Amino acid sequence: MVPLLVIDDDRALLGLYHQMLERAGYTVHTATSGEEGIRMFDRGDYALVITDLIMGGLDGNRVAGHIRGTERGCVIPIIGISGTPWRAERHQFDAVMLKPVSMKELVSSVRVLVGVPDGEGDDSSCMRSVAP
Repeated sequence: MVPLLVIDDDRALLGLYHQMLERAGYTVHTATSGEEGIRMFDRGDYALVITDLIMGGLDGNRVAGHIRGTERGCVIPIIGISGTPWRAERHQFDAVMLKPVSMKELVSSVRVLVGVPDGEGDDSSCMRSVAP
């Protein structure tokens, strides 16, 4: 299964993202802060990261910056989600989506970036195909 990391300090939204992405066939790991998300990313092996932009402590821009600064950072797609998408440092994200995000659009973006869970999707490395 394709492992995803989802980071959001809103537990209700985090639960919704988890449920919808699992239903779509992905393995979903969640973090409730940027700090926790970075720790999980550093210890894990994720195909894609979804992060809220505005969080207490480390925000989504800093999370994305950390990921991009790692050895595998160019091959990990990152989706930013926010009610204030203009605050995204867009060069760090493969897609930036406006809250409230459509679950159908979120799942579709994940599929474009990492493929469908059974491996039928594109396997290109460092793919940046979803425009913010």
